[in-house]
Amino acid sequence: MLQLIPMPKKIRVSGKKAELAIFENLYLPKNTSPALLELAVLLADELEAVVGRRIRFTRSAVAGPSIRLVLDGSDDNSESYQLTAAQTEIRITAKSETGLFYGLQTLRQLVRTEGTELPVLKIDDAPAYPARGFYHDCTRGKIPTLETLFKLADKLAYYKLNQLQLYIEHTFAFARHSDMWSGADPLTAEEIIRLDHYCRERHIDLVPSLSTFGHFYMGLRSPRKKHLNELDVDAPALPFSFRDRMAHYTLNASDPESIRLVEDMLAEFLPLFSSSYFNICCDETFDLGKGKNADKVAELGSAEKLYVDFLLKIIAAVKKYGKQVMFWGDIIAKAPELIKKLPADTIPLEWDYSAEANRRDTRIMQKSGLKFYVCPGVSGWNAFLNRINSASQNIVNYAARGLKFGAVGLLNTDWGDFGHVNLLGCSYHGLALGAAAAWNCKAAMDLDAFDRTFSAVEFGDRSNRIVKAWRAESAAAVAGYGNLANRFDPGIPEERKQQLLNDLRKVSKPAALRKYLKTAGEAEKQILETLRQSDFLDLLAQEEILCGLRGNILMHEAMGAILKYPGSQPRETADKLRAFETRFAALWHRRNKPSEYYRIRELLMLAADFLDGMDA
Repeated sequence: MLQLIPMPKKIRVSGKKAELAIFENLYLPKNTSPALLELAVLLADELEAVVGRRIRFTRSAVAGPSIRLVLDGSDDNSESYQLTAAQTEIRITAKSETGLFYGLQTLRQLVRTEGTELPVLKIDDAPAYPARGFYHDCTRGKIPTLETLFKLADKLAYYKLNQLQLYIEHTFAFARHSDMWSGADPLTAEEIIRLDHYCRERHIDLVPSLSTFGHFYMGLRSPRKKHLNELDVDAPALPFSFRDRMAHYTLNASDPESIRLVEDMLAEFLPLFSSSYFNICCDETFDLGKGKNADKVAELGSAEKLYVDFLLKIIAAVKKYGKQVMFWGDIIAKAPELIKKLPADTIPLEWDYSAEANRRDTRIMQKSGLKFYVCPGVSGWNAFLNRINSASQNIVNYAARGLKFGAVGLLNTDWGDFGHVNLLGCSYHGLALGAAAAWNCKAAMDLDAFDRTFSAVEFGDRSNRIVKAWRAESAAAVAGYGNLANRFDPGIPEERKQQLLNDLRKVSKPAALRKYLKTAGEAEKQILETLRQSDFLDLLAQEEILCGLRGNILMHEAMGAILKYPGSQPRETADKLRAFETRFAALWHRRNKPSEYYRIRELLMLAADFLDGMDA
């Protein structure tokens, strides 16, 4: 069976083989874009590594076995392609350069997984979802370097994703709002312009995504803007809280200054992007109607009515720039009768991160008549290593449900709750599965086959032992970083912390904790042994996965000690936490700006000191 991500729509394979060593020429069409040429060079590099000889580039008719890229017709919107591998010719044919680009990516994977001999075959390929995206959190503690974002775009292109969104609350260097981003190492206008160009060359739409209503925590902690908070609190005087950043704050929808602030942010942020779309977010407005607008909401009859009033103001502000608006659909789904107030071209983004992915919102969106996306997740938030089992089920089930109900896009999310400790390489499995499901959902439903393919393509591991070990660890987990973060968060009252610990005791009993530590220890050993025998192409991702696994193990040990379970060793665990922080910090800074890493260090050191105190 061929090992390709995504799996093509149609494949016909004969029993014959094409010897790659005999291919002499790589024929390029006229007016090849720089990105297509760069991809052809990568293919030539990979062929040379396999057969030991450099293929010749040409644009003229020459004798000898050839790889030919053929632009047949003109349809800039087409992403389809045909790839035919015969014994003396490999031909990629498409109606657009995008199709040729994707066909080349498929050929690169064939060379990587098949080696010196390709099967004689014919591939007819096209995606199930027109929009196939990845949503990356760049606001909750971790800001990638531009080089990291370039490499992320390359990864998306490799798996035929065509949309990237970066989640921004306060982490853009607004010229007139330094009070929001100071100390956060924000993304700059130069970085966004360069990334936009880089993505466009790789057939990726970099869609701007800016929080404009809820999730305004850092902005409303500024003394300059605290008066715009729905809640009547002196936010700057309160200690920083990971929990409060997730649960609070929301703009006061009745204050005219709120929409003026949003308009001012849009005026600087929006023109940096070439995309015709803009995601205004507007999700989880938890505080709305619970503070300054309590009487207003009582008068209107629901918080959703006030929500829609402000939502329409934001949409109108964005439309002045000729952009089509996206927004998270969780609030509007609570009052579907209000959807008719939205412009007909508005795109709700429906999200659900459960394994079943069967919320009623999908049917609501279908009935609304609006085009909509489904948005699963890679399930790395609140964890050092992604919860691969729940993520896999969520992604494939949601992809299938979206197709059933007529979604036009799949946007796979990678959130960074509570400081964003999940390292990027730990999300690659979910990223690739999202790409596979958005292109060919039926094939992606076979998770065993996908795991084997991912292991071969990404790890050079044909045994699939790495992903099997990862799944075993994920299935056994009963605690995690989120539990530790809650225990030491100053925004959570002590009584509530004790309730959370009692809740944890119900699922993380001593026997379950011991079972996890045994399973995870075996998984760590198995992964290390397999990596020694594998041609791992991304050594940084390898280190991130191993570090993530070690982090998960330590979170279980730490919570076992905090719960005072028999056999726990608080002081030894404290020493391990300090050593782990040093290892984790080094990996963090290889892909990211310093950002808010200091908050993670403070939390881990606070936990270590607490554990030391337990032995005092």
